Amino acid sequence: MKRHIAFFGAPFWGHVNPTLAVLADLVSRGHRVTYVTTEEFSEAVTAAGVDVVRYESTWPAARSAPSQVSADEMAGGPLKYLVENVAATGAEPAFDGDVPDVVVYDTLMHFAARALAHKWQRPAVQLIPLFASNEHFSVAQQLADEFPALDPQHPALIEFGTKLAEFRASYGMGEASPADFFGTVEDLNLVFLTKEYQPAAETFDERYAFVGAGLADPRTRGAWTPPEGDAPVLLIALGTLFNERPEFYRLCVEAFADQPWHVVLATGRHVDPSDLGPLPPNIEAHQHVPQLAVLEHAAAFVTHAGARSTMEALHFGVPMVTVPQSVELEMAGRRTAELGLGVRIGRDEVTAERLREAVLKVTQDAAIRRNVEEMRRATREAGGAGRAADEIEAYLRRALDA
Repeated sequence: MKRHIAFFGAPFWGHVNPTLAVLADLVSRGHRVTYVTTEEFSEAVTAAGVDVVRYESTWPAARSAPSQVSADEMAGGPLKYLVENVAATGAEPAFDGDVPDVVVYDTLMHFAARALAHKWQRPAVQLIPLFASNEHFSVAQQLADEFPALDPQHPALIEFGTKLAEFRASYGMGEASPADFFGTVEDLNLVFLTKEYQPAAETFDERYAFVGAGLADPRTRGAWTPPEGDAPVLLIALGTLFNERPEFYRLCVEAFADQPWHVVLATGRHVDPSDLGPLPPNIEAHQHVPQLAVLEHAAAFVTHAGARSTMEALHFGVPMVTVPQSVELEMAGRRTAELGLGVRIGRDEVTAERLREAVLKVTQDAAIRRNVEEMRRATREAGGAGRAADEIEAYLRRALDA
């Protein structure tokens, strides 16, 4: 039976992009999908064939995140996420008389989505585009020592607790539990990683489906053709949130200007390639590149260690040099190095020489090549968007036909 499926996406490209192929797959199976998102992502989501319900985000569009945050900023984080979630509930009137059969939500939108699922008495599915947490493994606890110590009596945390209680009460929900702060576990949780990449993977039960990379349809990826010659291709990109780093890009130009590589450098929307000065003939720089198309030809990838970029690289069997640009990304950078899939360089330790040495190592080390190839197979066998759609359909049959 065809169903109406509501998606609540977090307003970040790294969270939206993995869902696009899932949306297209569900639509191709005859389901009707409504996606709640902001103006910035509406065009991409509409292209997947779904109906879009827009809400006004409380966060500035096209922002670039800092590499470090203060204790005050950390304390204010939960409240900012709650306020964004409350804004997303403004989409509720669009579902009047047209309540979805299931609510599928990004893990960062769980306040809004779970409240509406509770009100509508509908099952919910969680989408996790990064490391998953459960009763045995907590990403928040793993990162706790990396962040500034927080005062539990900080005014922002007190205000968050008060507003969360008020929000939950307005939807007839009970008192918040620790899970509402550190990771809800639904009966179905779709994780856009391979299980082999997930820490403590053996502790995750059948409620978690590790579907690997949510790759875009090849017809929508954009095209890129390597230049003539046999120079290996090196892709350098820092994702969509951590790319306002002109000094890093200049180091990359210095590192590979006279090297036998063809370098594709993606600077992001905040840095104009012309600001990097004259580029040598073996380096091309653009604010945006079709990442999947370049990775298909790449021999190595210098990356910020974002989960989506990592899975895309592994899908194509590309070893990585990770330069994590935030505390959260450090966890992925360390995991990539721990599994022997690449080399990590701390963001404060980057030099032109270290970049050259790391790229040489990941392309010539036999163990790294072997590990990357094994993970490439695992990533492709995880099932991707098709597996995610299968899991949602199976869950709907269990939840609604019971």
